[in-house]
Amino acid sequence: MLLLQLSRWLGHTHLGVYIRDSSYAFPAIEIVHLLFLAIFGGAILLVDLRFLNLGFKTQSTSEVARELLPVTVVGVIGMFLSGLLMYAGGTMRYYHNPAFQAKMAFFILALLVHFTLQVGAARNIANEGGGGRLLKIGAVASLLLWVSVGFAGRVIGYV
Repeated sequence: MLLLQLSRWLGHTHLGVYIRDSSYAFPAIEIVHLLFLAIFGGAILLVDLRFLNLGFKTQSTSEVARELLPVTVVGVIGMFLSGLLMYAGGTMRYYHNPAFQAKMAFFILALLVHFTLQVGAARNIANEGGGGRLLKIGAVASLLLWVSVGFAGRVIGYV
C-alpha cells in the first residue's frame, strides 16, 4: 500500500507531470538510461566472464572485481535514477504492469546476487585462481537474472 501511495505522489509531482506531458523528456531520459545500462551491463559481463574463467585470465578474480566495482556502482546508480525518472512519467501504468513488476523483482534479485559475488571477490585479495564452483554458479545465475531483467523490461511496452 505504501508503494502505491508513493507512486501516486510521484506521478503528481511537477517532475512527474512534466515528464508525462512532454514529448521529449521521456525519450531523453530513456537514452540516458540505456547509456548507463551499457556501462553497467558491460561491467557485469566482464566480471561474470572472469568468474567463469572465460576472460582476463592474466588477472585474478579479485583484481577484476575490485577494478570494475566503481564502474558497476556508477552504472547501477545512473540506471536507478534515470529509471526512477521514467517511472515518474507513468507511475500508475508501470505500477499495474506485470512485466514491470517482474522486471523489478528480477532486478532486486540480480543486484543482490551480483554485488554479493563482486564485493566478496573484490575483498578476497588472496584469490589468484579462476574462482571456485560457487563463484561460477553465481556468475551463471547473475547472467541469467540480468537477461531476465532485460527481457521483462522489453515486454513492459507490450503488456
